[in-house]
Amino acid sequence: MIRCRERFPGARLRNTLCCGVALSAILLVSSASINFAHPFSRIAVSSPQDSPIAAAQQVFAEGQQLFGEGTAVSKHQAIEKFSEAAKLWHAVGDRRREAVALSFIGKVYDLLGEKEKALDYYTQTLSLIRSVGDRSSEAATLNNIGLIYDSVGEKQKALEYYNSALPILEELGDRRVQAITLVNVGLVHDSIGEKQKALKFYQRALPLLRAAHDRGGEAVTLNNIGYLYDSIGEPQKALAYFGQALLILQEIGDRRVEAITLNNIGYVYDALDDKQKALGYYNRALPVLRVIGDRRMEAVTLNNIGLVKKAIGDNKQALDFFNQALDLRRVVGDRSGEAITLSDIGSVYALLAERQKALDLYKHALQLSRAVEDRSTEASVLRRIAMVESDRGELAEARVNLEDALAIVEHLRTRIAGQELRGSYFASVHEFFESYIDVLMLLHHLNPAEGYAALALQAAERARARTLLDSLAEARGNIRQGIAPELLDRERALQQKLDATAEKQARFSKSNHTDEQALGLKNETERLLIQYQEVEAEIRSSSPRYAALTQPVPLSLKEIQQQVLDSDTLLLEYALGDQKSYLWAVTPSAVKSFELPARGEVEAATRRVYELLTARNKHVKFEKPDEQLARIAKADADFASASAELSQMLLGPVASQLEKKRLLIVSDGALNYLPFGALPSAFAGGISNSRPLIVDHEIVSLPSASALSVLRRELMGRAPAAKTLAVVADPVFEKDDDRVKGTKTGQRRNAGPKRSIEMRSTSDLDTGESLRSTRQSDSDEVTQIHRLPFTRREADQILALVPGADRFKALDFDANRTIATSPVLGQYRYVHFATHGFLNTSHPELSGIVLSLVNRQGAEQDGFLWAHEVYNLRLPAEMVVLSGCRTGLGKEIKSEGLVGLTRGFMYAGSARVLVSLWDIDDKASAELMAHLYKAILTEHMTPAAALRTAQLKVSNDKRWQAPYYWAAFVLQGEPR
Repeated sequence: MIRCRERFPGARLRNTLCCGVALSAILLVSSASINFAHPFSRIAVSSPQDSPIAAAQQVFAEGQQLFGEGTAVSKHQAIEKFSEAAKLWHAVGDRRREAVALSFIGKVYDLLGEKEKALDYYTQTLSLIRSVGDRSSEAATLNNIGLIYDSVGEKQKALEYYNSALPILEELGDRRVQAITLVNVGLVHDSIGEKQKALKFYQRALPLLRAAHDRGGEAVTLNNIGYLYDSIGEPQKALAYFGQALLILQEIGDRRVEAITLNNIGYVYDALDDKQKALGYYNRALPVLRVIGDRRMEAVTLNNIGLVKKAIGDNKQALDFFNQALDLRRVVGDRSGEAITLSDIGSVYALLAERQKALDLYKHALQLSRAVEDRSTEASVLRRIAMVESDRGELAEARVNLEDALAIVEHLRTRIAGQELRGSYFASVHEFFESYIDVLMLLHHLNPAEGYAALALQAAERARARTLLDSLAEARGNIRQGIAPELLDRERALQQKLDATAEKQARFSKSNHTDEQALGLKNETERLLIQYQEVEAEIRSSSPRYAALTQPVPLSLKEIQQQVLDSDTLLLEYALGDQKSYLWAVTPSAVKSFELPARGEVEAATRRVYELLTARNKHVKFEKPDEQLARIAKADADFASASAELSQMLLGPVASQLEKKRLLIVSDGALNYLPFGALPSAFAGGISNSRPLIVDHEIVSLPSASALSVLRRELMGRAPAAKTLAVVADPVFEKDDDRVKGTKTGQRRNAGPKRSIEMRSTSDLDTGESLRSTRQSDSDEVTQIHRLPFTRREADQILALVPGADRFKALDFDANRTIATSPVLGQYRYVHFATHGFLNTSHPELSGIVLSLVNRQGAEQDGFLWAHEVYNLRLPAEMVVLSGCRTGLGKEIKSEGLVGLTRGFMYAGSARVLVSLWDIDDKASAELMAHLYKAILTEHMTPAAALRTAQLKVSNDKRWQAPYYWAAFVLQGEPR
């Protein structure tokens, strides 16, 4: 039986700009209609004898006042007044004023959720406005009609009306109303899954709204961008945009849109599993929506409260809230929302094991979602149907529905041009692949000879590292050719601003700045990063070369066997799941699959081993030296049993197949942090010994088997670089370094014993230490960057292996950013960086390596090489070595793995990248690198074999027997 997590995309409020036909400025409501120009701007005030006109004006004004009160009762009273005014203006033959009154009636009916009546009045309005030749009001009415069609799920009709309005608005130069229409077009694209197009329309609208000083419109657009980011799994970006919108809305006093934004913030916190915080926001939004009579948005909030109640196990209350929402959604004609709520009700009955009832509700939801072209909801409902079918043993039917759902997911993924957005979206739908793999493995259990295990492996390949596959194909496509020069100029300008701001943040010291300044700098860096990513996405979406690229297709079992493996190589691919995990062992002629414990158990054991491995890097406040030594000794002793247990869990099932083969390991989740070479060898029967896996095996890590195939395809036919070795090492970080001209001996600072950037945490100011890296986070700041003495010895030892004409040396001040970004490094087969690593787990684009931060005169200079810049390098190397701390880590993105520096260097052209998984010892690392390059350059070993040799030699040294000293480095990329 399968029971998977239920994360259905609940009713997140998408907020549109809505303006009615009013005498005042454009109004903001839930769905975007536009007011006409002031109807009296070209008409003189009526005289007393013009009693019908005066009466019409008076009645219309009364209607406006009632409308402005915002309650459901006052809105119905307003309709009566507007209807009376329309009749009076019709009687005197004033078609334009009659149209104004009719449009206002349409607006009120729209707000009350009576869409058919609203459409009827807007259609009457359009006919009258066209008869008087009012182009501006015609555009407004076309927009309003488009909105109605959008709200009832007729997306293509909505686009037709919006697109009819836009050329009129452009012709008239009405930037504000043009912006509103652009937002509405964006909302349609968002609702049908075209996220990149939606974002592009929102971005076109924002500057127009700001230029028109339309603060309310700006707030709504920011809200919509936040919704978009939330829908693709970027909650922090979503909260940032919602926060900007909320400040504006509170400033201008727009309670209704403020309530919508509060609801959206609540939904994000719900997704982040902060249920009480989510309920708090929902409960702030609900009474406001009820007072103003916005039943559509009230239904959304009720549905969201139901989701929270379901998540905390209160199924009875969840059903109550869902049913309230369902009634309202049917009243207002929100068919898309009705589909969502029906599916949410079905999910409760599925939890209660009332499967037929759940299935009936899901099938009704499926019909509705297809009718309104809501592909995302359709996919989610199909998955839920499949889960019920799987529970009932109807595995063939479940498979079909999951395949249909995945086809939608794949289609929606291709509509997103931005790599970051695409990766985030794919992570948000990872559970679709997880469910599909579960069903296929159940089918395999029933029919082992039917090839279902191979299909499950192929599904696992489809689920991982897809953004990397795309980027590797893109790297050789020269996608910037044919791009408008002004767009490339924007990219360069933003990159320069981002680099400068990120460098300030990296150098930041709170001893000289306030908390407010620190927060401001952090926010500015994030703002520029988002803008940079958005420009990158725009370049891709407008690139003819990018459009012509063939998207790489993940490999099948047969293709893996033919393109990736040889007789001496075994692929071990892991997929972690909530209920079960899986391992596939693949050779050129066979595949075997094994069931492993659930994700939680595997990852807990993995984290335990990692903590024991890295105990030397942990610093306990006020710990004495003897206490530290005792703690480390205990960790080393505990490592033996913990690693043996983990080895049996991960390798025990396949122990008989390992032999002495080269191992290609595709990890998942926390396994990405695990150096498999440090695990003791496992044997059949649950027995382990203390012999590390690296003794008998070359080990190479891969993001996916398909990634290696794409990498090989890109490297095929490439001539090796002409020269052998380039080394960039021992940069100058501080003004008082003795290499700086004019520095007095007494000012010189003794170098620290390890490779590091000293950190000082705001929560523990006494834990600063010398490590070979730095990590940037919300609570950490870099205070000092010390010299790494053994990087000099490391450089000298490996350079001595190569003749002078065949090597390049950049030490001291020459180990700088200019050298690192110049074409010169592209002339060498092996490129070696020995310096500090800089890790940003929130924004992997801002991870990097640290080069010389001062020049020969001691003046500060930019010395940070950021990950996003590495993508612009050209390094067709056999191997890039990043001999610093944690250079192999990054942001963990579900389905993508660890995203950081490694991918940047692969994109830049390197066949392999050697990186570290934790803070490494300076001296031991220098020794390991000397052995590595000796094996490669004088004994002509492959990098994988050379790494194994070097790790064994270091581990045989009594000083460095603990895996902490030799196991941190892992090789990623080409294993041969």
